[in-house]
Amino acid sequence: MATTYPMPKWGVTMEDGQITEWRVKPGDAVKEGDVIGVVSTDKIDIDFEAPADGIIAKLFAEEGDTVDCGADVIVLAADEADYESFRQSGS
Repeated sequence: MATTYPMPKWGVTMEDGQITEWRVKPGDAVKEGDVIGVVSTDKIDIDFEAPADGIIAKLFAEEGDTVDCGADVIVLAADEADYESFRQSGS
């Protein structure tokens, strides 16, 4: 089953982060801990790591977009079959 993951909150005062770079695209396989993008906050730039093994099914934000902490930012499919099912659902 595809799982949606939110923009992490890396600090007490962090309210949002700007996606400055995606290093993946839908269809790319990732391992937990792989750097999938870079997020810029008011204090630092931080690597956004894959929260689990899987296949990137959807990116909700484009490079340059600012995303609130807790807002959906990626969908990660568990495997190839899950990814194909997600794609066919038109999500």
